[in-house]
Amino acid sequence: MNLNCMHINRFAGSAQVLLLCGALALSGCYKKENRTGETSPQNPPAQEETTAQPRTTTKTPEANPATASQKVDIDLYLEISNGMKGFMPPPAADKEPTVFQNRLNKLISEVQDGIYVDAKRYYMAREDRQGRPVLDSVAYGTLKNTIVSGIKADVRGTPLPDMLRAALENTVNRGAVSVIVSDFIHGPDPNNPGQFLSLDTDIRSSLKLAEHENLVVAVLAEASPFYGTYHPAVKKPQVSRTLNGEEIPYYIWVIGKQQEVQTVTNKVLRNLPAQQAYFGFNYQEIPFSAILKSNTFRPAGIVYCTSRTAEVCTSVNLMPEKEAPVEFTIGLNLSSLPSSMQDVKYLKQHLKLAVAGGKASVGTVIAADEEVKATPDLAKYTHFVRVIVPQLTANTGSITLQLPQVVPAWISQWSTANDNNPVASPKKTYQFNKIIEGVQALYRDQNETVFSATMKFNKETK
Repeated sequence: MNLNCMHINRFAGSAQVLLLCGALALSGCYKKENRTGETSPQNPPAQEETTAQPRTTTKTPEANPATASQKVDIDLYLEISNGMKGFMPPPAADKEPTVFQNRLNKLISEVQDGIYVDAKRYYMAREDRQGRPVLDSVAYGTLKNTIVSGIKADVRGTPLPDMLRAALENTVNRGAVSVIVSDFIHGPDPNNPGQFLSLDTDIRSSLKLAEHENLVVAVLAEASPFYGTYHPAVKKPQVSRTLNGEEIPYYIWVIGKQQEVQTVTNKVLRNLPAQQAYFGFNYQEIPFSAILKSNTFRPAGIVYCTSRTAEVCTSVNLMPEKEAPVEFTIGLNLSSLPSSMQDVKYLKQHLKLAVAGGKASVGTVIAADEEVKATPDLAKYTHFVRVIVPQLTANTGSITLQLPQVVPAWISQWSTANDNNPVASPKKTYQFNKIIEGVQALYRDQNETVFSATMKFNKETK
């Protein structure tokens, strides 16, 4: 633990203080399923040591405290199965890398060499001969070579809930963030087809540690050209199909403490795909203020800050009239939210207004442009919401902006009950909505809103 003179008991004698300060200054390839009945390799890959150092509880302070506080430990799991081979076709001079290969190459490079990752470990997920999940620890070079050169072995993968459970248990023990890459096609034990019917509850059970440890889950989805044998969950009319560049979904799940997950998504992954979903995320405090003195967001009607000297205005006096409703703008700093939740289109669709003691509605919702960002009084806010107040029914009350927890529409759009023919029905994953229902169940008792910003008001009279 680092010490300085600030830690010294304020009641110590001055001589003791000087002596102690002086002393301190001097110390100064695998297969996901049982999808086609193929067998495991006779000699599964041996575990390799990673280049990561063990997680420590003490970190050396750096010149930039913000950067130091954002560092995370990552356990990255890549499911390597026969069902995943098509994302990583063998290289050739006349072949472009797939979307999957491009994304994963950049991801593991950032994990390996980026400034936001402290310790890192890499794993390949598969199944052993007894049907148990195995996480083979591999070196960075081995993982990279697999991504760029393709999967050579014929190795079974493990049913989806089992893989998630094994990965999460391994990572929670280390206090790291799990990054799991897979097509998330569920291939249950052929001797237990009932797992198809219990997929949501099986997923929920596999992730129970996330609930117990107060972890959050970020789900990112992307589609990539797929070359080779595709193994659907639904085996009729065909057990498998040969694809030649058709797009198949794959997913990156990030599981860990909220702040650390956001470091991974914002600083490590970067350039996120459009399909994003966040579960368990909650923001207790969002900076906000009524914007009443700016020409850019000029209010209408009689409205002024209750406190004439406050720099941040969270209470206003209002006097709406019958033919002249009050309009004013609330500035919000949403920079800490996931990028998809900062999207203006998303906010316009989902932002709600709750009013106690009157009537009000949301007008425009805009993001700060370059001119606004250059204005000192406005630069601290990323978004601006116009509120229209036509009537007050009480002398005091509140106006609350809320962003509810919602499941993005793309979840159902990327889900299907029959994935047998991806050519006719592209970008679909078998029962993906059920998988997400299992994730949602972890957070059923948490807040129904991502954030709330409450503006108090007093009714002004003539």
